[in-house]
Amino acid sequence: MVEESSQPLLQDEEGYAKPQNGIGAKVKGMFATIFQKENIPIIIYTLCYIVSGVINSILLKLTMNSFQNYGFFLNQLTNYGYIPIFGAVVAYKLYFTNDIPEETKLFPKYKFLIMGALDAVTGYFVVIGGVRTSGPLQQLLNQAIIPFTMLASLIFLKERYSLIQVGGAAVILSGVVVSLIPSLTGPPDPTNSVFWNFFYLISIIPFAGSNVYKDIGFQAVADMDVWYLQFWDAFFQSIIGTFLFPINAILPGDAKIPFNQVLPAMKNGALCLAGHDIIVDNCGTDLQTTCDNCHHAYIIILCYMTINVIYNIFILLVIKHAGATVYSIANTLRLPLTNIVFSLHFIMGAAVTPFSGLSVAGLIIILLGLVGYRIGSMIKAKKAALENGGEVQVRVIPGLGPAGVDVMPVHRKTPIEPKSPQYLRNQLYGKLGIHVPENKYNRPVND
Repeated sequence: MVEESSQPLLQDEEGYAKPQNGIGAKVKGMFATIFQKENIPIIIYTLCYIVSGVINSILLKLTMNSFQNYGFFLNQLTNYGYIPIFGAVVAYKLYFTNDIPEETKLFPKYKFLIMGALDAVTGYFVVIGGVRTSGPLQQLLNQAIIPFTMLASLIFLKERYSLIQVGGAAVILSGVVVSLIPSLTGPPDPTNSVFWNFFYLISIIPFAGSNVYKDIGFQAVADMDVWYLQFWDAFFQSIIGTFLFPINAILPGDAKIPFNQVLPAMKNGALCLAGHDIIVDNCGTDLQTTCDNCHHAYIIILCYMTINVIYNIFILLVIKHAGATVYSIANTLRLPLTNIVFSLHFIMGAAVTPFSGLSVAGLIIILLGLVGYRIGSMIKAKKAALENGGEVQVRVIPGLGPAGVDVMPVHRKTPIEPKSPQYLRNQLYGKLGIHVPENKYNRPVND
């Protein structure tokens, strides 16, 4: 008696049965696995993260364009603007819920101060430099956060990286250099100046320091409330950001603000926020000073700050429900999509930035480096999981300031417990050829 096959059968054109093991069946099975009911929320979170990330980057550049003559005012606005938002949420959670644990309330405030200081410096260089750095180039320069964070982790955390990760980081840096070639060799462009490109790139250094400090300073708290953290970060970031005004006095060109002109510049920035153009004469693309473009500035900044909060919420959701691998893949996909949107005239209007040969080359090189780095990171994470006997815990401490630089997840390591004297003694016996039963190795210290 012939047993019936349990494999589903299909009928070919001649009526003969054939097993469902072709490429089409495998693709169908893959999609069936991906779109299982329990995976639908993950797909939605990931797509929303990508879309909100693209919109966030576009709105950030449009906001910079609206306040192109008032960068310091914009920096202060995007710092102080988050304090009432986070303050209201934290006040509600403190007085009406028990969501904020006691260990979070007792967390040393000086650590928030250090984090806020690093984020304040990052935000200053991003906003002031980003006003005169094109949107697509901003996205490419942002990818330098990976090699800079790796270097900072190597110095301060003694972190070690695989050759694949180092190779990927090197390729990313080479892509950044290629992306800067048009600014270095092309004619002067007031909207995309090589000096301000490097000024923007400097922001990566304090942001890399912030990434590393989050790994050092916040390891002691297992469950830090994100809203509480962001309130204190915004509070200290705003105060320290205000005291950065002396830097404005040494900036070149129309970005220079002498000490006695800081308050008038802030006043003009407030008028720009209300939609009033101040600088309208003796300005233009052929002159050093650009004309004001404050029309609907208040709408653009409100949209940006709103989508920035939403974007960071989706970062947390993707990390929590999908993991760091999916987050990294989504982050990689977001880069080319954002640069494509920057080149679409019907979306960007006068702020459109067409693709150039070198910008495309830089994008491709950086994407190759990102893929290499992500693969190396996944391999390293799997090895760490095997060594620790389980999945490595990943958490993200997002920044809601104007930086617009990608947040790097922190892979929390399981602390290595010291071996007991009994274990070390038995291990020595084993090396000497003296047999020791396995249960002796695992005996508790107090036995």
